[in-house]
Amino acid sequence: MKIINTCEKIKTLFRGGFDVAVWKKYAGEISEELPRKCENDAKEYDFEKQVLPVLEAALNAEKIDFVSQNFEIVVNTLNANLKKLFDTEPDINIILYLGLCNGAGWATTLDGKNTVLLGIEKIIELDWGNETNMRALMLHEVGHLWHELNGRLYLPDFTKRRKGIQQLYCEGVAMVCEHILCGDDNFYHQNSGGWLDWCRENESEIKKEYLRRLDKRQSVQDFFGDWCSYNGHSDAGYYLGCKFVEYLMKTYTLKEIANLPYRKLNKEFTRFAKQ
Repeated sequence: MKIINTCEKIKTLFRGGFDVAVWKKYAGEISEELPRKCENDAKEYDFEKQVLPVLEAALNAEKIDFVSQNFEIVVNTLNANLKKLFDTEPDINIILYLGLCNGAGWATTLDGKNTVLLGIEKIIELDWGNETNMRALMLHEVGHLWHELNGRLYLPDFTKRRKGIQQLYCEGVAMVCEHILCGDDNFYHQNSGGWLDWCRENESEIKKEYLRRLDKRQSVQDFFGDWCSYNGHSDAGYYLGCKFVEYLMKTYTLKEIANLPYRKLNKEFTRFAKQ
């Protein structure tokens, strides 16, 4: 496992503000693939209105140091947590970097190696830089990599329904892995302002609405991402996905769930949502 913390570089290179050319060189030194990967992921955003303000707000030495210190605390205890889920230490990269609002956490590959990218600009924007949230965020993304190593993280998403089932399923598996790794089945790093209480109180409505949208071939993006919301609450899909996987665990092991085909997942979710 390789850990990379680029916070000192970020503070030095962007002392005078964000510069695209400087960022491309900085990202390219992490991996030749990274600049293009980030730019492709962010190409649908309005850079001036949606990305640049988040980057500029994050270029604060005090905020960067706070995130960096908690990142180091978490990685120093990471192996003890990973033993709860992995048989051996996984061969992965974990990189704290400045992205283009590509997400606070991103489980992906760089140079052919499974990698967790932690975007400091989004971590600062979402106020997820303390030790508790940093640990949960990191373990959530590691959960995605566990799924990739032990099953099929991505299903073919030829239709909106397949894509909706896929997104709920993979985030649900990662949430369950996060709970196992942090040792708390009730912890959600998304929980603030009564989020978890609202999800619990409205679980029946959430799952029925998700199924309705799948049946009508409508987008379920409102349930995922801090920039989207369902009934005024972001990331309800993370809660729903976790509950769906917990439901599956009454019948299957987690490794079996990690390998379930779309047809089975679709049938099981329909049954779960109608309860």
